[in-house]
Amino acid sequence: MAVKQITRRPSRMLAGVLLLGLAGSAGAFHRETPPLVVLTTGEDTDLPRVPSQGRRLLALAEGQGIVTLTPFLTQDAATPLTAVGADPAVSFNGRVVAYETDDDPLNLPGRQIVKWTYGTLSTPIVDMSGTSANPSLDKSGRTLVFESAGNLTNLATPDVVNRVYVRYKDGTLALVSSGSGWSGHAMLGAKRGLVAFESTSDPVTGVDNGTEQIWVGKVTGLPAAPITDGDGPSTDPIVSDDSRLVAFVSEADLAADGAATVVPAGGADTGVAQIFVYDTWSQTFAQLTHEPAPGCGRPDVAKVGGDWRITFVCDGQAYYHMLRKNQRYHVPTPGGPTQSIIPVGVHFLTVSTKADLAAGSGTTPGYQIYLLNLFQAPVPVVSGSATWFPYQGIPGF
Repeated sequence: MAVKQITRRPSRMLAGVLLLGLAGSAGAFHRETPPLVVLTTGEDTDLPRVPSQGRRLLALAEGQGIVTLTPFLTQDAATPLTAVGADPAVSFNGRVVAYETDDDPLNLPGRQIVKWTYGTLSTPIVDMSGTSANPSLDKSGRTLVFESAGNLTNLATPDVVNRVYVRYKDGTLALVSSGSGWSGHAMLGAKRGLVAFESTSDPVTGVDNGTEQIWVGKVTGLPAAPITDGDGPSTDPIVSDDSRLVAFVSEADLAADGAATVVPAGGADTGVAQIFVYDTWSQTFAQLTHEPAPGCGRPDVAKVGGDWRITFVCDGQAYYHMLRKNQRYHVPTPGGPTQSIIPVGVHFLTVSTKADLAAGSGTTPGYQIYLLNLFQAPVPVVSGSATWFPYQGIPGF
C-alpha cells in the first residue's frame, strides 16, 4: 500500500490542531492521493468533537495549541496558530476558526471563545464568568453557538448552570437552551441554522432530572425542543453538513416506545450506548447499531451524493453506515484500538487509532491520525442494518 507522510517542522508549538487544507477540485484528490496519508506521529491525537463540515479545512486536536497544515496544496510543514487553545471549530468556507482558550486577546478571566479570521484574532463574546467553551460555526463563520455557565443574557435564571447560547452575525446573543438542567455540547449545522445539543432539563417541566436528552432547533426560531425522552441518557449530537440529519448516542431503548410518537418517550435504560440518526424533515429515527456492551460512540454524519455516511466506533473498531443504501462498512485498523473516525468529503475518512497503519501491523505509543482514501482502498461490507421508527423516513435506493 502506498503511504504518504506529512512532514512537520520541529517545534514545541506544533502540539495542537492541524488544519488540513482540502481546497480546490475534489475530483483530483481521490485519484492523486495514496490510500493512506500519515498526518501525525507525535503524542496522543484525537479528532475534534465538532468536525469540519467543509472540505477546505479539517481540524485535528493534539496537545494544547493550534497549528495549520495544507498538505494537498503546498505539502509544507505545520505552521503554529496559537500555543494555547482547544476544541476548535472551522467554518464551512474554511476561513474562520473558533476555539476556547484561557489566553485570549483581551486577557479576560477563565475560558473564552476566540475567533481567528484571515489571521486576525478577536474575542466575540465577553464572558466574565470565564466558562465559555465548545464553539461551533456556520457556513461563513459569522454565527456562533457555544456553551457557558455565565448569565450572558437576561433570559437566563440567576443560578450558575451551563447553558447553550447563539451569537448572531450582528453581535447579539440569544439563549438556545431552556429549563434548569445542564445544557451543552452544541453543534450548529453549516447550512439552514440547525442547532442540536444535549440537556438534562426535563422536556416537559424544565426541571433538572439528571438524564441527558437531545434537543434540536433553528437559531432563527428559538426555543429548541427535545427529540428524545428516554430513561437512559442521549448524548453527543452531531449535525450533518446539509443540516438534515442529527446523529447521536443513546442508552435508551428509543425504538421500543417510539412507534407512534414524534418524541420517543420512556425508552428503558439499557446501559449500553447505541448510534441513532434523526431525520429533521420526516421527524423519524433510525437505530444503526444493536451491539452488546461496551456499545458504540463517537458518531459523525456527512452528505455523500444522494446518501449520508454515518461514522462511529464500536468496541475500538471503526465503522460507517450508508443510510439510504442501508449497508455497514468496517474500516480495518489491525493491531490497535480506534477512538474516533470522521468523514471528509466523498472519498476520504480520518481516523484516530493506535494501530500502526503506516507499518501495516503493531501499535503506536499513542493515538495517531491517518487520512484514508476510500477510492484507492475500498473497505469491506459487514453485517448491520438500520431499524427505522415510527416509520422509514428516508426511502432507500
